[in-house]
Formats: sequence, C-alpha cells, structure tokens
Amino acid sequence: MVPTLIGGVSFLTPLDALFGIAAAVPLAALLLSERTAARVRRALAVSAPRHRRVVPAAVALVLLVALVAAAAAQPVVVRQQLVSERADAQAFFVFDTSLSMQASTAPGQPTRLARAKRLALRLRARLPDLPVGIATMTDRTLPNLMPTTDAALFARTLRQSVAIDSPPPSQAYRGRATTLAALAPLADSHFFSTGVVHRLLVVFTDGESQPISPVLKISLERSIEPIFVHVWSPHDLIYDRADGRKPDPGYAPDPTSADALAQVATLTGGSSYSEAQVSQIVRATREAVGFAKTRKHVSSYARIALAPWFVLGGILPLGFLLYRRNF
Repeated sequence: MVPTLIGGVSFLTPLDALFGIAAAVPLAALLLSERTAARVRRALAVSAPRHRRVVPAAVALVLLVALVAAAAAQPVVVRQQLVSERADAQAFFVFDTSLSMQASTAPGQPTRLARAKRLALRLRARLPDLPVGIATMTDRTLPNLMPTTDAALFARTLRQSVAIDSPPPSQAYRGRATTLAALAPLADSHFFSTGVVHRLLVVFTDGESQPISPVLKISLERSIEPIFVHVWSPHDLIYDRADGRKPDPGYAPDPTSADALAQVATLTGGSSYSEAQVSQIVRATREAVGFAKTRKHVSSYARIALAPWFVLGGILPLGFLLYRRNF
C-alpha cells in the first residue's frame, strides 16, 4: 500500500476513489426517470415542474457518491513533530544495577537505585538540548535507550527498564559483581553517534566495585568525559525483599568506596561527586558539553484520519434526497 500525497493530504488507498464513477449510475437513473415522467406529463397534459427542482437532486447525488469515494481512499493528514537538539554532543546516564544498589537507609526508604533515578531526572531536566541515553551496568554495560531529547521517553524507560539485576551479571560472583571496567566498551561500541564531538558519561554507582583495570583509562581518556556520582550513605543496608525489615547480615556499606571512586575519576580524567552535590553535578555536566546551536529534525509522525468526517458529511446530501423523495 503506497500512499499518494496531494496538497498535504495523503491517500492510503487512492485507487478506491474510483468508486466515484458509481455516481453515473444514480445520475443515469435520475435522467431516465425524468424523461419517463416528462412523457407521462405530456400524455396527461400536465405542466412540468421548474428545472431547478432536478438540479439540486443531481448535485446531492454527485456529492454523496464523491464523499463516499473520498472516504474509501482513506485520506489522512500527517503531522510532524519537530525537536531542537545538539548535533555535536550526546550523553549516556549509566546506572549500577548490582545488588548493593538495593540498599537503603531504612526499611521502606528509597534505595540507592531509586535515589539515582530521582537525581538523573533532575539532571536530565537541566539539559533539555542534549540527547541523553540510558544504560545499565554490572560486569557489563548494556544500552536501554539511545540518546534522545524526548524527556517523556527518557522517564518512561528509566521507570520501566532500569531495575536491580535486570539484566543480571553475565556470570556468578562470590563477591562484588560490579566492575567499572565494564564502561570501557562505551568508547568504541557505537553507543554514541558517529561524528559527536562532546561525549559525556554520567555514572550513578555506590562505588562498591571490583578493583579498577588500566583498560578503563586507555579507553575513556580523551574520548569520553566521565562524571561519577557516588550514591551512598553509611546508614545504607540491604533489607530482605520478603520480610522488608530484616537487614542482610552479609552486607555492610564500604566506607572506602568514595575514595575508590575518586581515584577512578582521576585515572580517567573525569570527576566524582556525592549524590548530595546536585548543583556541582549540574555545573560539571554543562561544562563538559558546553553550549552550541541546536538543529531541528522530525522526531515523530502522527496520522489523522479524515475518512470518518467524509462519511459524516454524506449525511447532508443523503438527508436532502430522503426529504425530497418523501415530500
């Protein structure tokens, strides 16, 4: 089915408009009935009605069939939604989804991951011109959303797709599953679009990971600007999912995680902040990508069907014909 575009209106099934030829049938019937009526009137010596009474009926017949034919062609108006965004910069928000991110300060309080999501939404709102994607990380980094300026899509993906152990690590671990070396593939695995000059990486993690590998420095340095956000509190504990109030005896917050994350930031040429330093994080992200002109492009299309209105419009000529027939 190939749509035909005429004057801004697209017809999905233009050949169905040939139904309009059917208007010749009622017109021929009307003409035949008028000729028959004329012969009868001559035979009975009855005066003929004025010609203007036939013309409205003919017009109504043609209009009725034309409206039905237009509806059969399925006319639609295509609306385009334009967005303005940076062409030279993109960002990825990466969320640590290991089990330790389930820790919270008290039963029923927001987990580390929930706090990271809340902070990400605030940060995303301050970067409306920047395409931002979402990825999750344990011992591997997987994309959930490619960079976009659609704030609603970003929020929906964050809410529905980012969760603890979703997906789980690629292999079982006795100790910590998170490894920041999993960020290395972001540099050369086409996470960012080709030609993007400013590539920003914001990592939300508790910093409780395996020892850092030098591979991360080689991969990220000079190609990606990393910002590490330490989502952590000394009072965080992991509470049993079934009970909800019983803390996991095998987990305790790592007080060295902040220093370890700062070392990673220094190693990769980035910076690290605590989750409470919101204004500093916002300033750092803006400084990393700077300011530049935006470009407009079509982000989505929407079709508005016109066929129901053509069918509804056919009520007028049909009603006139029924009225003329009965009266």
